[in-house]
Amino acid sequence: MSAVIAIVLLQHGRWQDTVACLQSLVPAVNDGLARVIVVDNGSPDNSAERVASWLGGALPPAARPADDVLADLWWPLEGSRGAVWDPAADDQPAGAAMAPWTLFRNIRNDGFAGGMNIGVRCALADPDVDAVWLLNNDTVVARSTVKAIRTALDAAPPDVGQFGTTTCYYAEPTIVQSVGWCRWNAWLATSSRTHDGAQVSGVLSRETPHPGYVYGASWVIRARALRDVGLLSEEGFLYGEELDWACRAERVWGSRLIPEAVVWHREGATVGAGATTIAARSELADLCGISARLRLTRRFFPRRLPIVYSSLLGAALNRLRRGDARRALAVARLVIAGGLPVPRPVSNAGQSSSSRQ
Repeated sequence: MSAVIAIVLLQHGRWQDTVACLQSLVPAVNDGLARVIVVDNGSPDNSAERVASWLGGALPPAARPADDVLADLWWPLEGSRGAVWDPAADDQPAGAAMAPWTLFRNIRNDGFAGGMNIGVRCALADPDVDAVWLLNNDTVVARSTVKAIRTALDAAPPDVGQFGTTTCYYAEPTIVQSVGWCRWNAWLATSSRTHDGAQVSGVLSRETPHPGYVYGASWVIRARALRDVGLLSEEGFLYGEELDWACRAERVWGSRLIPEAVVWHREGATVGAGATTIAARSELADLCGISARLRLTRRFFPRRLPIVYSSLLGAALNRLRRGDARRALAVARLVIAGGLPVPRPVSNAGQSSSSRQ
């Protein structure tokens, strides 16, 4: 059997986004280039059942979305009509290949890293899998992307452990969200996406400056690198997983970006993380982001802690100036406590860990 890419998607509600992404992956799976694992992370609605219906080709017909220029990549939602394996009902035999499509129903919301790691463990148990692609469920994939990733995996030196893809805005398909890399400002514990807002047709640098990390909406990791470095850190509920893994891997494993691999991303639709203002961002996303900034600084950039603490206390004051005293107090308490305990949702309802970017 030729090497295959295991694609892991995480959802917590919003099944419509998931099945659009899955439909765009059908050609790659049918060509034997990839196998897909969907982890339902304790959805509070019928999203798991809807995905199962799509997997079985039984999802009711839907109208083509109006004024959606990318819908041709995933509509109609026909379903794979392929084999489905549910790990909750039957353990995967040791050393056995996965089914082309796998649905794992997690009974609780374990956060981004916890949910993704369920899929990664499943992928690494398959001897045919030589790379794992962690893909946001609110993305849609260009038809040539999986083949481009396969070509890059085969051509890259064996010590390149992770790859980023060109990610564009779904609503503005020619505008770059990230060329696959994010820079990390260790002085302020903030990140920025490379070439965010640029035209995808422009001449764009594909450097991977450190400190930095692959943009997590579309993140490809060699199976060997995952076994060597370890899985995603589950210390947090959301955020920081990519930088944490990159810092652990940096001394041994290199990074590379794949310009020809293109995905379109709806950006943070499920957690309010894509909001342009802090006020519009969900409190969970806000607090998880601050917690991650403190934890990552303490672990990998400890000399910068005094400046980062000052910056984050200033963030609490900004929220107070906007009149949001409750959130300002929550931020201040979190900063004083060093980012711990890690913020988590009170219940699964209304909170998501499937799309954080």
